[in-house]
Amino acid sequence: CTVFEFDYLITCDGGSRGNGATNQGYGSYVISTRDGQKEILRLDLGTATNNEAEYQTLIAALKDLVGRIQRADRAPSGYSLLVHTDSQLVVGQLTQGWKVKAANLRPLVDEAAALMQTFGRCDLVKVPRDEIIQVLGH
Repeated sequence: CTVFEFDYLITCDGGSRGNGATNQGYGSYVISTRDGQKEILRLDLGTATNNEAEYQTLIAALKDLVGRIQRADRAPSGYSLLVHTDSQLVVGQLTQGWKVKAANLRPLVDEAAALMQTFGRCDLVKVPRDEIIQVLGH
């Protein structure tokens, strides 16, 4: 599907450097509009696993977009959204009924799902890693 079938496109990716208690989570996302406006936002997430960073980045992007729509005196329910991620886990847990086995992810999954439901339509699609790198640069 093309972005123009949707009002907005979010491309997001999160990751983690290091291991154990010293993991440094990071993320980036772009919110694209039909008229081609784009802005890459980079996040320093503090201590986070790779999967936590994926969810935290998605949640930050969704909150950002909800805020932008609400500040324009509109309701997110009037808009459609396409989300591109390279995380099979995120797509599986949010759209395909995969079980959330990691207790640390449960609140993040619930928050992301609730934010996605505020839109009139929200499709979450796994795209190849190369596509993410092309858009976000990492």
